Amino acid sequence: MDTIIVNGATYWLPENNNDVITLVNEASNNNEIICVRGSGHSFPLIGDLETEQKSSTGKTYKYIMLAKMYAVVMPDHNTVRVQAGCHLGVDPFDPTGISTVENSLCYYLDNVGTNAGDPSLNRALPDLGGITHQTVGGFLSTASSGGSTQFSFEDAIVSVDVVTCQGGHAAVTTFTKPTSGDPDDPFYAVGIASMGLFGVIVSATFSCIPQFYIEGSETIEYADKCSLINLFGTSPELPNMQTFLEQTQYTRLMWWPQQNNVPNTDLSRMVVWQASRTDQAGAADWAKHAYELMGEKPSADGLKPYEEVPYFLGSPIPANIAANLLYRAIGQWPTWLKNLFGEKNHLEYEIIKLLVEGNYPTKIFPAIMDIFVTVDTPTNKNKGPQLFSDRWYTGLPMDNQMSDQLMPVWFTELWIDINQSEQVMDKLKAYYDAQPITIDLSFSCEIYAARHNDFWLSPSYQQDVIRIDVFWFGYNQGDPATFYQSFWDLLAEFNYRPHWGKYIPDTVNGTPGVTYISARYPKWNDWMTLRNTMDPKQVFVNDYWRGKLGIPVV
Repeated sequence: MDTIIVNGATYWLPENNNDVITLVNEASNNNEIICVRGSGHSFPLIGDLETEQKSSTGKTYKYIMLAKMYAVVMPDHNTVRVQAGCHLGVDPFDPTGISTVENSLCYYLDNVGTNAGDPSLNRALPDLGGITHQTVGGFLSTASSGGSTQFSFEDAIVSVDVVTCQGGHAAVTTFTKPTSGDPDDPFYAVGIASMGLFGVIVSATFSCIPQFYIEGSETIEYADKCSLINLFGTSPELPNMQTFLEQTQYTRLMWWPQQNNVPNTDLSRMVVWQASRTDQAGAADWAKHAYELMGEKPSADGLKPYEEVPYFLGSPIPANIAANLLYRAIGQWPTWLKNLFGEKNHLEYEIIKLLVEGNYPTKIFPAIMDIFVTVDTPTNKNKGPQLFSDRWYTGLPMDNQMSDQLMPVWFTELWIDINQSEQVMDKLKAYYDAQPITIDLSFSCEIYAARHNDFWLSPSYQQDVIRIDVFWFGYNQGDPATFYQSFWDLLAEFNYRPHWGKYIPDTVNGTPGVTYISARYPKWNDWMTLRNTMDPKQVFVNDYWRGKLGIPVV
């Protein structure tokens, strides 16, 4: 069996279920712990595990990547079975180099009918997240989700196949969605948000829907002049946040909340991305309208893909590079300036540092906002808001254009009952308005929604949610957890559930994080009991999840 070294960790590369069974049996017999890596998009989980190499219990980690297990088959026209190592879309940073557009799940579904000579049989999934680099197994394990209360990825799951290790012997166990809809069925414990703690997900089966396209717009406005949403109770003629999230098929808001320290000046922005389903003809008509507004010729394929950043020579990379340089300069301030001047020019360093920091909130940062988050005008390139249309699998993941290496962003994402949306927004605005514009607060906050489901540890378990996703630029100095602590404490009253694939609090207002989080899940104890039954030797329990979930050593 092949191996590959990634970030100093040696990963086994199984090619089939039997290989995975062999690795799990070896781990059980040798007192090792199985750690599975998908796209490596979960922070700080993957980084911590690759650095540690060994559990605090003394057990060595056995690392697995399912990169060679990416097969996709369709038992019938509306069902797809896919191995867990298959990526939803291409992963440009796949260390094995195996991931391509053509061997991704979404590309397969979108072209399955065309390849068989009948385009009417092209298929889709109901929703996708903001990126599609993830593997199927990773997406399921961390309960990742798209931005919609009307459609969800979770609704499409039919079954999952997991290599478990009950009784000290590995075997494939299948968990199938009950036809009765019984919410107490173990399927709802394992299918979503298992965190790899029941075993290794090796494949999953999904119910597909007919191929669709999307049409939509992105509007950039000053937050206090938002024409689409009654953000803070000042525009009662508009839908409030909850109503907007419930009535819009797909949406994502990017809030730049910095408003203070600049008297009589608009600064805070709200970027509203929204889309709805259409067919190919509808997408082409929408694109034609957009190009006519811009005074440009329609594209050859009749579509107009969304541009998250300005394109240069047909590529988003130059804008990514520019943003990287800018945010590195901000995030590494003033260390790089001090290094530039050296010890002999301390006075000059202090003068420039004082000058920059004195003007940053009132002049420098507003100028940055005007360049990178430019408010829509009737005379801009788009002649107003940006209009776009695209295929479902290239349009819904609007953040695929951002490079994880050039613009590394880390997150904590808090899922809150959507009925509390207005109170959450008011609480956040009051917090941001009281803060100076600092380096750490020079970024945006993402707001979107998720549909309810019955998966026991899904953050949207039995409630639609508003999701508050706080950003941290990966090259900032300092500890993101220290920055996030203010938000973990601030929003505690709203009984949030954190995204499992992002930063999770160790404490909430002085209370252990596991105490706070476990109280949010009615089926927590049932999930733990089932987990302990299926993995009695803790073959799948690493230090990260032991700490976050409070799993005792056996």
